[in-house]
Amino acid sequence: MAERVFTMPDLGEGLAEGEIVAWLVAEGDTVELNQPLVEIETAKATVEVPSPFAGVVRVLHGAVGASVPVGAPLVTFEVAGTAEPRGSRSAGATPPIRRLAKELGVDIATVEGSGPHGRAVEADVRAAAAAPEGARAVTPGARPSEDRLELDPVRREIAATLTAQAAIPQVTTFRTLDCTELQRYRRERGVSPLPVVVAALCRTVGAHLLLNARWAGDHIDLRRTVNVAIAVDTEHGLVVPVVRDAAGRSVADLAAQITHLATAARAGKLTLEDVAAAPTIAVSNTGSYGSEAGTPILAPGTSVTLGLGLISPRALVVDGEVRPREACTLSLTFDHRVLDGAAAGAALTDLVQLLQSAEGLRNLAG
Repeated sequence: MAERVFTMPDLGEGLAEGEIVAWLVAEGDTVELNQPLVEIETAKATVEVPSPFAGVVRVLHGAVGASVPVGAPLVTFEVAGTAEPRGSRSAGATPPIRRLAKELGVDIATVEGSGPHGRAVEADVRAAAAAPEGARAVTPGARPSEDRLELDPVRREIAATLTAQAAIPQVTTFRTLDCTELQRYRRERGVSPLPVVVAALCRTVGAHLLLNARWAGDHIDLRRTVNVAIAVDTEHGLVVPVVRDAAGRSVADLAAQITHLATAARAGKLTLEDVAAAPTIAVSNTGSYGSEAGTPILAPGTSVTLGLGLISPRALVVDGEVRPREACTLSLTFDHRVLDGAAAGAALTDLVQLLQSAEGLRNLAG
């Protein structure tokens, strides 16, 4: 028999710790490979962490409510032989970083992490070295006292993200969208407007690559895969799961995936797969809570967030006459280091024209 220590795994890009919500096993239990061990709350979601071993649980490192940094001991097992953890590596790395390493032909196991706990980051893979960072404990389920409201992990992460994003020169431009054809198209297919807008946005990215780009300090990264972050309002705050490879999905597939992510986010049941992908562009459906328009903030690692306002009857001028039409306001927030106003405006115009065209909508993957 051999003793193996399972450390807190990477729970998504930019996350450095997780809070123990509930242990699903006890010391002395015999567990199977992939059996759920513990529920962990991060700034993005509450997820079940599966066992990387089949064996006996000897030590649970941390009580419910404790905050455990990535790379710190989580569970000690007694296993047969000299089994290594599934997917273990000498340098920790999130799924997007491992994909980048594979694309660049880099063996992630040979990369020296320079971030906290030795985790590899993009700069390390591109140059050859990387790592992440630990954080302070947070009290779960904190309740306000007379004049003090303690921060839970989600609110703490929202605050940190917004503070960091405020340093980016962000500009928002607006367009009115005649939703007549959009509403007809989505009703015929039994979906909400959101997946149709996402599909149209992905199509627009093909002609406007800077929408899907990222500022990288001394250059701009043009990314071919479109991973769309979808802002979801939950009782714990804003959660932003990611639809992977959205450009390769049909409208029906997008609708199913967005519904799954929103439902799981509100129930606190997002998986590591749902939150680990690095977004390349974001969409915020501000109309879902009655807002006519907004100025959405950029998601980390992206250069564009599209806001979809409330669809409602408006008086529009059509063929020289004022007519009642279902319409909404689209808001496009962009990183001015990556896109100029003309480039952002041209992309938004193309998106509006596509969404107002019956033929263009029919050409979207159904």
